[in-house]
Amino acid sequence: MIAHLKTWWTVGVDNFAADCGCAEAEVPRELSWYVSASINDIKALNEADGWAHGHGESLLRVTGGRVHMAAAWRLEVDRAAWAAARGQDPRTALRADFAQHIAQELIGLPSVCETDAVMTAEFATGRGPVRRTWTWQDRHPHAKTEGPPIHLPAVPGRAPRKVR
Repeated sequence: MIAHLKTWWTVGVDNFAADCGCAEAEVPRELSWYVSASINDIKALNEADGWAHGHGESLLRVTGGRVHMAAAWRLEVDRAAWAAARGQDPRTALRADFAQHIAQELIGLPSVCETDAVMTAEFATGRGPVRRTWTWQDRHPHAKTEGPPIHLPAVPGRAPRKVR
C-alpha cells in the first residue's frame, strides 16, 4: 500500500531550542533533520516493515521567530502487515488510517510534543485529499483552554492567520 503525506509546520524557534537543547540558530536544521530521521522510527511503521521516502523538497524559512517547514513523504507498507500492526481487518479501507497515523505520530514526537508546534497534514483517502491540523491542544487534550497561542502553518490555498 502506498500513501503520500504532505506536511506544513510552524514552530517557535526559542520553544524548540529550549526543548531540544540546541542553539536557536540551529533550530531550522535540527527540526528538519529530527522529523525526517524520526519518521522511519515510528513504531507501527517498523512493526509492519514499512518505509517513508522523502518526496519533494523540504522548504525551510524563519520569519517572526518561527520556523516554517514543508516536507512530504511517499509512505510504503504491506497492507496485511499494516492491518496486523494496527489490529484492523485487512479487507477494510486502510490508506487513510495509514497516512493519518503517521502524521499523528510525527506531531507527537518527543522533541516536538512539548513545543508550540502546529502541523497541517494532507493525505489521500480514496475519496479525495484530506487536510488535518494538529496543535498543542490536540497533543494535550486535558488542557484545551491552556497552552501557547496557535500559529497556523502556511499551507497552499489557505491565507496565513493567527488563531487565539
